[in-house]
This record gives sequence, structure tokens and C-alpha cells, in this order.
Amino acid sequence: MSGALQQGLSEAEIAVLAARVAANAHPEALSLEAVDGLFCALVASPATVMPHEYLPVILGGTQGEEGGLLGDLAGLSATMGLLMRYWNSIVQDFERETFHVAYLGEPGEDGVPGRTWARGYMRGVHLARDGWSRILHDERENLVRYIPIVAGEVDPTWPKEPLTQEQSKAMLADILEGAGRAYRYFRQDRVAQAQAVTQRSQPYERADPKIGRNDPCPCGSGKKYKRCCGAPRAEVPAVH
Repeated sequence: MSGALQQGLSEAEIAVLAARVAANAHPEALSLEAVDGLFCALVASPATVMPHEYLPVILGGTQGEEGGLLGDLAGLSATMGLLMRYWNSIVQDFERETFHVAYLGEPGEDGVPGRTWARGYMRGVHLARDGWSRILHDERENLVRYIPIVAGEVDPTWPKEPLTQEQSKAMLADILEGAGRAYRYFRQDRVAQAQAVTQRSQPYERADPKIGRNDPCPCGSGKKYKRCCGAPRAEVPAVH
């Protein structure tokens, strides 16, 4: 296996995380390579995907399903902690606009290096499909549009012939650069969404002070509020 040192995780910790993820007996569980791709898509996504939506994808189902990780709660907690640190390391890579070197397996699924990563990436894309359609139809973003090709979603028979070492190297560089471009492409979408969430979470503040029932009515009638504008509709005096 190959993988660059991730910010916040040592090579030893990455090896532990890879082993913990691989130990999940669920047949639909993701490998660390697929998780890397999934996280690259999720951190770039214009729409927030919550943990309860993507954790079942990583685990291959709910945490409580037979064959999952629930039987080892301590191990599950440690794995989740490492996964979140791995997530943060990818964010840091993209924020610095550096080339994120993904955790890639060799020789590659179906003999295509990076295919497992690309399929993990597309799992993240599909979790927020509506938000991604813009970039996937943007002809200026060919490197991003190349990811579903490598994943086999455009043409399951691609590539028609085995890739040479040079072609494989160029392909991997293209899809990883595409991931970085997607992160920058949706930056304003993520900022706008974060601002909207912040605004919704702020407590409501009354623009004007609350009027007491015995306070003078603000309409200027000289009457108490409860006997004027604050009175039940039937008691409001008619205006002549």
C-alpha cells in the first residue's frame, strides 16, 4: 500500500486506520482508499452531508448490523476518532491548495489504479447529487468530470486496453487535481451554507421592546394597551 503522511496522522496511525477499516466484516464496507475518495468529495461538497448519512456508507450499513463494528465499541470509537482526523487532514491539504496525495492500493481495482478511490469519491457525490450537477456538466472542469470515467460510471468497459505505467500516473494526477479543483469550485457555496446555518441558529431577538398590557398604547390614544390596540378584537373601540 502507498500513501503520503497526512497532517495530524503519522504513518503508523494511517496503517492502524487502514487495518481497522479493513477488519470490518461487512461485505459492503469501504476500504481506506475508498474512504479517502469519499471524504475528498464530502469536504468539497456544496451541500453538507451529515455523519449519519455517510457513516453507514463507510461501515457498509448501520453500526448495529451483524458483521459491522458494533461488537467492539472501544475499537469503533478509536476508528471514528482516526477517521475524523483523517477528514481534517484532507481539509487542511485542500485549504493550503496543496496536492492531496490519496491513500491508494496497488495494483488497483480491475487493474485500474485509483478506481477504488474514484468510486469512493462518486459515492460522496451521489450523497449530494443535486449540488454536484453544476460542475459535472461544466466543460471547463474536465479533470473533475474524469473522476466518474475512472470510476466506471460513464463506460463500464473503460479502459478498452490496459493502461501503461505512464498513462496510469497521468490519470492519477488528473483525478487528484480534479478533486482539488472541485474543493475550490464550491468554496462560495460552502461559505453561503455555513452563513445560513449560523443565521438559523441565532436566537430570535424582538426588534422593539415588548409592550405590557398596562403600558400606554403606542398608537397615542392615551389609553392602556390592553384597552386599545392590545384588546381582543371585539373590544377594540370603533374609530368614528
